[in-house]
Amino acid sequence: MRTSETIETLARVLFELATLADAVDAVDADLASVVAAVRGHVDLHHALTDTSLPVEKKRDILRDIFGESVAPETLAIVTLMVERGLADSLGDLARVFGETAEAERGIVVAEVTTAIELDDALRKKLVARLTEVMGRPVSLRERVDGSILGGIRINVAGRVLDGTVLSQLGNVRQALTTARQGGEA
Repeated sequence: MRTSETIETLARVLFELATLADAVDAVDADLASVVAAVRGHVDLHHALTDTSLPVEKKRDILRDIFGESVAPETLAIVTLMVERGLADSLGDLARVFGETAEAERGIVVAEVTTAIELDDALRKKLVARLTEVMGRPVSLRERVDGSILGGIRINVAGRVLDGTVLSQLGNVRQALTTARQGGEA
């Protein structure tokens, strides 16, 4: 089984376990904190990815650090991934779990790209408007890309709404290059 298939399977299993325990939101938050801890602490990352370190020691490390702070379902799947040498894929697990949870709840994901970070008021307004248009709850995946110069690009439900300055400049450029050249009469 490929790594991506393994991640998808483990995310689905974790989602099912979390659903049975009525802990989907808690597991989602747990995964985010585990990923942040592993990415933020070089020694922890090294210990979990070190092939010379016995699996039992890795299990003990995970239990000591996360045993009391995360749901048992989260700890079990994270431990399984570390045991299988997939510690570097914990971020992928968190992403796939979140996507699975959103899809199962009927939440539409809108990928939003802006030149600067959205403030809370604009984020709230954007979510409300997209929810109204889509007729379903919307979750934003935000990305900042200074190359768009300004404006906003939204990918939602297979459609792209591009109101970026870069896109508008491209439209003007296209119009000018295809415009009929005038001359003297």
